[in-house]
Amino acid sequence: MLYLGCMFKYIINLLYPALCQACGKKSESPDENICSDCLKKIKKRLPPFCTKCGKQLRGDPELQLKCSDCENDKIYFDRALSVCYYSGILKDLIHNYKYKKISSLTKEFSDLAMGFIRQHDICKDIDLVLSVPMHRSRLIKREINTSHVMARDIAKRLGVRYDAGILKKHKNTPTQSSLKRHDRIKNIRGSFCIKKAKAPALCNKNLLLIDDLFTTGSTVNECARILKEAGCGNIDVITLARGDIVR
Repeated sequence: MLYLGCMFKYIINLLYPALCQACGKKSESPDENICSDCLKKIKKRLPPFCTKCGKQLRGDPELQLKCSDCENDKIYFDRALSVCYYSGILKDLIHNYKYKKISSLTKEFSDLAMGFIRQHDICKDIDLVLSVPMHRSRLIKREINTSHVMARDIAKRLGVRYDAGILKKHKNTPTQSSLKRHDRIKNIRGSFCIKKAKAPALCNKNLLLIDDLFTTGSTVNECARILKEAGCGNIDVITLARGDIVR
């Protein structure tokens, strides 16, 4: 039976070969969505990072400092880190993932996240994985919440429970992309809530919150604010990308 399954997979790949979603080249495996050459072009973030929001800093990799934003703003999550730079090939892939619904990229994106988690020995003692939710009207329009898909996969790989029903976005806010930092914080304030029936499950639980992009951090910080108010413990945030290259 296993042999027949492998043969069927081989024939399908022969007739309809899988293509790299970045360069269009024929993939070596039917499960490969980004070829090895394109994966090498994705720029991974390396320390030093801000000890709070994970912003890229200059200097010694062992440097342990907070950035000016975290010194001046109220930060509710305990630590945020981003895996890659939001540039080049990855920028296009994330756009296709979000807006063209190419959910097959979840495997490679989760691989990148898990490699980062293991490399930096982070996200220990996690009790629960959550994702940043979308408002219902936006979800209907996009048909997929990519943060949810990625978080579910990462939770499975970590062996930790994932719950998509705890956080809810009840206020349909304007898109954040065109807003400045201060306006983003104001725009997102009060737009999330916690379902009452789920609140007791958060008490003293250490959480991992997953999102695709970290720009100013206002979205994940607002989620962290209401989660902390509900009595949860430590909140780690992992995002796939952040556009803060230090040259």
